[in-house]
Amino acid sequence: MRPGEQVEAAPAPALQRLSELVRRVNSSTDTADVLEEIVHGVCDVLGYGVAAIARLEGDTLVMTAVAGPDDVRRQILGRRTPAAEIMDEYRQADRWGILRFVPHGRMSEARITAAWIPDFEPDADDPQAWHPEDTLYAPLYSATGRLLGNMAVDLPPGNRVPSLHERELLEMFVVQAGLALSNAQQREELSEQLRLGSTVKEVAQAGSQPGLDAILADACEAIHRGFDAVQVWIRCYPDDDAGSSVAAGHPRPGLAQSPVAALRADLAARWPTADPIAVHISDRTSVLSAESLARLQQMMTSVGAFHVAVVPMGVALDLLGYLVVGLNGTRGHLGTAELDALTEIARELGRSVQTARLLETEQRLVSELRELDRYKGELIATISHELKTPLTTIIGHAELLGELHEHRSVEAISRNAERLNRLVQNLLDYSRVQDRLASVRERVELVETCRSAVDLVALLAETGEVEVVTETCCEEVVVTGDPEELSLVVDNLVSNAVKYSRPGGTVRVEITCDDAWARIAVADAGLGISEADQVHLFSAFHRSSNPEALSIPGTGLGLAISRRIVESHGGRIDVDSSLGRGSTFTLALPRRFAPAH
Repeated sequence: MRPGEQVEAAPAPALQRLSELVRRVNSSTDTADVLEEIVHGVCDVLGYGVAAIARLEGDTLVMTAVAGPDDVRRQILGRRTPAAEIMDEYRQADRWGILRFVPHGRMSEARITAAWIPDFEPDADDPQAWHPEDTLYAPLYSATGRLLGNMAVDLPPGNRVPSLHERELLEMFVVQAGLALSNAQQREELSEQLRLGSTVKEVAQAGSQPGLDAILADACEAIHRGFDAVQVWIRCYPDDDAGSSVAAGHPRPGLAQSPVAALRADLAARWPTADPIAVHISDRTSVLSAESLARLQQMMTSVGAFHVAVVPMGVALDLLGYLVVGLNGTRGHLGTAELDALTEIARELGRSVQTARLLETEQRLVSELRELDRYKGELIATISHELKTPLTTIIGHAELLGELHEHRSVEAISRNAERLNRLVQNLLDYSRVQDRLASVRERVELVETCRSAVDLVALLAETGEVEVVTETCCEEVVVTGDPEELSLVVDNLVSNAVKYSRPGGTVRVEITCDDAWARIAVADAGLGISEADQVHLFSAFHRSSNPEALSIPGTGLGLAISRRIVESHGGRIDVDSSLGRGSTFTLALPRRFAPAH
């Protein structure tokens, strides 16, 4: 109080305005309108030339409500000031109750340059005259002592330092501003809790979807809505059993298909205690590696995001993947509650991914067991049938030999005994390629292998009136492999071509090569294979559904054995066929195959 100053009663307009403000603060949900009314009340009722309220957003004070001349409002509305700078000024200020007064001369040159300074000459003869560089602040706190914002006034009544009575009136308005921001904060926190809780619930419900792809797609959409994100993407690392990664994104799914390669090592080094990692588009330093940071910033730029949260995803000690949420510049950094919610979402996703993969593994094992059971049944039925028929013939003719001494019976016995021998040999070959522990790798000359196969079927071709023609690009075509196994493959292809050719037909065996591959094409113009049969052509014990083909003896093992052998050599077998027009089987082998030991 100045010397001789009397305590004054608050003027009726001020009390009336305060009463209205109290009612508005306690009932209104429009914080912006309430703040505007407070700053205009300070100017209109208390007589200040300028009043402004800044609201704390993250670690920055943003000027959100300003009363005063239009040119002043345009200059300072929306201005952003680091909260740390204002706190430094508070420490230099004189304490006037809840107000903070910084007289001219204490403020740093940098702050004077950055602040708005009114343009007038102070009254040099009045010790209480207001100076353009004088500053009067009021920090706005919540009931728990948390800084919510700041109120500043300038050009006080009469351009004089406010009296005690004037400060008390100003404090009343300051208190209402603090209450308005506190109420707004409580509403926003409650709304945020509901929003985040709803998002976590949606992600948890996505875990009930059938299949990992559907789970991740639904989760991305839920997170995108709940966080008002520019882009969300989730990536799961390859599973030991499935051996492939899974990714999803929203609203641009394709972005998730480009992994941040170095990110796995970055997150693994922090797992399982890792918290979400916040990254700004202009960051130069981060807990992430330079490679991960550069790649993330590139992806952020491509979708218009300025902030990114990277959240590791896993269960217990297993790091299963990561979640990335990109935000635009106006949205700002993620708050503590949002980062906590993302951590919980990542946990839910980790559990969902683990459950989905366990279910997929279970379904795969059940399917494999069913397939094994089916193969077992087919194997028993095939062996029973194939062994019973020739054995019955052998027994019958053996009895005739004892009675009639028929030479034809001897021939029948030999023929069916050979049939049994082939079946047993095929079964042995199939067992060997199924359970191979080691395989020979040496020089194999394919031209000679093909000529040997043609010689082997010469009698069969002559009997069936089939011509076999061999064509080669050069005298020698060499690969590396097991000569016995590769001979078996070529023998199977050539003998099948002759066996399923019609009398008068031609089988062509063509050997070609280039620097990378050697190819053997065996073509016939025989029975051909239907599209339905081609689907199961290389399955063990599969026989054609064509009655004409079924009349020709066979075990259904030759092509299954051949494919396994060729794949173990790094090659492939392709078929081009149509029913009634013949078939072409092409064997392709790498010229420089180096098997893993």
